[in-house]
Parts: sequence; C-alpha cells; structure tokens
Amino acid sequence: MGSFTIKNLGNGQLPNSIGDLYTVPASTTAVIRSIVLINTNTTAETVNLYFLKSGGTARRIIPKSLSLAANNSLVFDSPLTMGAADKIQGDTTTASKVDYVISGAEYA
Repeated sequence: MGSFTIKNLGNGQLPNSIGDLYTVPASTTAVIRSIVLINTNTTAETVNLYFLKSGGTARRIIPKSLSLAANNSLVFDSPLTMGAADKIQGDTTTASKVDYVISGAEYA
C-alpha cells in the first residue's frame, strides 16, 4: 500500500522563458491543489502557466499572457491530477520578479 503526502510541491521564481516548476516523481501520482503567483515587481508582469503531460504537448491552465499587476497575486485553485513525469511549467516577462508556490499531494 502506498503513502499519501500533502506537501509543498514547488516554490521559487518564474523564469523569463518556459521552465519546469514541478515534475511528478517516478512511480508517483499527484494532485495540484493550488498555484499562487505574486508579482514582486513595480510594474505589471505577463505570466503563463502550463500543464505538460509526459510525452505530450504543453497546455495552458490560465489565459495566455495574463497581465499580473504590480504587487498583486493570482491564485489558481482548480485541482489538477497528474501522473509520473507530468510537469507544471511557467514563464513571465522578467525573470525573478514573480514568486510561485505550488501546493498539493503526492501518492507513491
């Protein structure tokens, strides 16, 4: 029998080109409960978030090139189920200006 662990799945700052924010470990499934973005810049940032199924094509999970105002946040709280090697990816206009936190659970 496997174990179910609620945890912080990832945190950091969005890159300025599409990058991996979280990858489901091998032999594991995951549920993303929320992704929080915080714009720490003094100007608006354009943000993108994607779900990439292992071996598939990246699909947007928020509107394309969403404008996130200075010092504001975005909370994505639509649960996503993910399999081994699936990824959450993201990007923004200016690297290191948008913080992110990904919360959810893994089952191994």
